[in-house]
Amino acid sequence: MVKVIISCMDYRLTEEIQKRADNNTLIFRNAGANVKEFINRLKEIKPDEIIYLPHTDCAAMKLVFNVIKNNDKVNEEAENKLVEQFRKVKFETLEELERINVSINEEMLKQITNNIKTELIDVSKLKWPNKITKVYFYLPNMRAKEVGAYILQSSSLSDVSADIYIAKEKLGFKEIYDCSTGNCKQI
Repeated sequence: MVKVIISCMDYRLTEEIQKRADNNTLIFRNAGANVKEFINRLKEIKPDEIIYLPHTDCAAMKLVFNVIKNNDKVNEEAENKLVEQFRKVKFETLEELERINVSINEEMLKQITNNIKTELIDVSKLKWPNKITKVYFYLPNMRAKEVGAYILQSSSLSDVSADIYIAKEKLGFKEIYDCSTGNCKQI
């Protein structure tokens, strides 16, 4: 049985994700728990179960909100992979957008399996680790050791290039590491 967890790269979620994963669980993480970016990988994997873990107070959803409502700018890749899917839906608040994010992504996941468990994690109810202003990339079968850092996980670094742009240009991260070989190297 193949189990997949999809969640956001946010530093506050690593321990929550690890609690829900066993040693065989594949983990995919990006900005906003954005399924669109992973859909082809998921079709290849054909998971039996998907645990979808978006969260409140999401910086990616704030970014989408500000691009659509306040005409903030992002590069073409971030527009295509993250923002554009929200352009035709109506919302007035960030909370509405977060709920819409869950609905849109659940619909995409139904293309893969009907065995989907979704939990919108309320970060105000979590004990937050100390924030580490670094981003680490891991493969889905690897486990991040850096609790408190932002974590990207996918089958290929190219899958999360829009998220790296967001981390650098919109969140201001200077240190991003590729740990996919087992040795973390700054990129």
